[in-house]
Amino acid sequence: MNDRVQQLIQTSTYRSLTSQEEKVILDYLKSIPEVAVYEIIKSMVEQKSLVTIVIAKKVLHTRDYVTKMFSYGVLESNAQTIKLWLDFAIPKLGFKSVVKLIEDLNNDSNRLMEKAIYWLPLFISENETRSWNLLEKLKEKLKCSPI
Repeated sequence: MNDRVQQLIQTSTYRSLTSQEEKVILDYLKSIPEVAVYEIIKSMVEQKSLVTIVIAKKVLHTRDYVTKMFSYGVLESNAQTIKLWLDFAIPKLGFKSVVKLIEDLNNDSNRLMEKAIYWLPLFISENETRSWNLLEKLKEKLKCSPI
């Protein structure tokens, strides 16, 4: 990774980047293989970079890498940032797949289902009855799980 990109990623941990600075990172990431892109974005999650999800949405496209990144990032999320991770993954993986991942990753220490249930209705249109039913089942599972 070139020094300019490295410096911008570091800078993004404490301030927002300009659109021009973001473009420098995007151009670099688009020029390398997706496996390397995934590793760089993963390190940005670890560094708590402010542009991670925005950039990930633009450069990660294959189902495997989107799934890996969502699984990694959502575990690092809090009650607010989980919305951003849902917004990243649902358009790329689908509502049902994301709900399944949340169920699989959920445990007592991360409380993913609890955090996700608050935001998931934003991603369902009124006439998507299957998605609404899936959300209701998720809510029931949460009620039945021991606290």
